[in-house]
Amino acid sequence: MPTDRTARPAPGRRTVLLAGGALGAAAAATACGSGTGRPDTAQAPAGSGFPITVEHKYGSTEVPAPPKRIVTVGLSDHDAVLALGEAGALVGVTDWYGDYDHAAWPWAQEALGGAEPEVMPRPEGDRPDVERVAALEPDLVLGLYSGITEEDYEALSAVAPTVAQHPDHPDWGAPWEEMTLSIGRALGKEDEAAALVEDVDRSFAETREEYPEFEGTEVVLAERLDDGFVVRSRTDPRMRLLESLGFVMPEDLAEKAGDKDVVDVSAEDFDLLDRELLVWNAGWNPEMREELADMGVYTSLDVNKDGRAVIVDGEEVSGALTWSTALSLPYAVEKIAPMLAEALEGGGVTL
Repeated sequence: MPTDRTARPAPGRRTVLLAGGALGAAAAATACGSGTGRPDTAQAPAGSGFPITVEHKYGSTEVPAPPKRIVTVGLSDHDAVLALGEAGALVGVTDWYGDYDHAAWPWAQEALGGAEPEVMPRPEGDRPDVERVAALEPDLVLGLYSGITEEDYEALSAVAPTVAQHPDHPDWGAPWEEMTLSIGRALGKEDEAAALVEDVDRSFAETREEYPEFEGTEVVLAERLDDGFVVRSRTDPRMRLLESLGFVMPEDLAEKAGDKDVVDVSAEDFDLLDRELLVWNAGWNPEMREELADMGVYTSLDVNKDGRAVIVDGEEVSGALTWSTALSLPYAVEKIAPMLAEALEGGGVTL
């Protein structure tokens, strides 16, 4: 999902980082299938549940002992690590976007506590900086929400046991539940991860009970990216959240998307947006209101004229939707559910 099709934040909004010192070189040997990592990795005591094997896109990785130094190259993976109480073991994270200390957004700051993981900048092309990862001396590397290649995986596995993308879903397309469970397994906290997923699912169920009008309502989730307008598909975490609340994606748009995460929508095709509810995710694009207001093809749509559109242009709420993690989802639901209910009654944004 967040490759060249994701709107990039303005350059000045990235988290300031960088620690001095020379970068360590990755180990020469590559553990392609096992991800066994550095030869001096400690073994777990008997009865600890370790070693643990985690399946992923490039095979399986054995984690020999409870990790004490975790680096995340997946853009949102550190949220799951924090949610599972492993802030103290988190020594490196990858910056996605947003100007927050240690790449911890508001929903993650309490779980971060006093931990101070180094923040690595998101690399061009989403290829991890293996030398920088190696310099942090991890004993576990997580790359679930990533686009790392098999070559990247092999290089990272020479540094430490590495868990890559989920084996059953396209890059950037794994449900948050599956990524949380995989990360929980790698940490030796599979039961805690399952309980965490149940807690979030329970919050969805409570929201559906509070807003029964969401059930079966057609919704379109749209965005303005650098190269045009798109509608997010069912493989996208933001759309998955809306479906978890009872909404449904129109079948014609779902068919157009196929297994892609977006459907391109030109101005001439804006009638595709004219459904029961329209949600604009615009946290990085606050000027979009003015842009849409100047587009007659948009202002003439019934969904706009009837006030059944929502423009989520607050950075934090939009960010919570975009991250769609075990920490951000309850935050997003609490903020956005009343907005969606109000729009269904015609109290949304009319331009």
